[in-house]
Amino acid sequence: MNQTLATLATTMLHDSKLPKSFWVDAMQTAAYITACSPASGLHGKTPYEILFKGRVDPTLFCPFWCQAYALIPKDKRQGKFYSKGRKAIMIGYTHGKQAYKLLDTEKRTVFSSRHVIFNESGKVQKDDTAP
Repeated sequence: MNQTLATLATTMLHDSKLPKSFWVDAMQTAAYITACSPASGLHGKTPYEILFKGRVDPTLFCPFWCQAYALIPKDKRQGKFYSKGRKAIMIGYTHGKQAYKLLDTEKRTVFSSRHVIFNESGKVQKDDTAP
């Protein structure tokens, strides 16, 4: 299992062109996706389903490096004519909150949000991912 997760994480990091400093996020995402994937030994059920007695909606998955826009809550916005969203890159899933783990491309900070719009066809620029 460790080799499988390491291979998945390495592939995600290589494909996303994110720095190796994101290896922990890649490993956590690989583990989560693996736990939410059906296993033949479990008769088509997922390990997540067995452990938590619930299913994960597969439409909630998106690519590891995907361009994202997170909604800024009304009470945190600067004003009526300022941006309602924050540009980010999806780097994982926040467990226990049912939220996405995101990297803010301007402030270089990691945050989580439930209210996210993804641009799966958008290209993430190299300068967006620099540490």
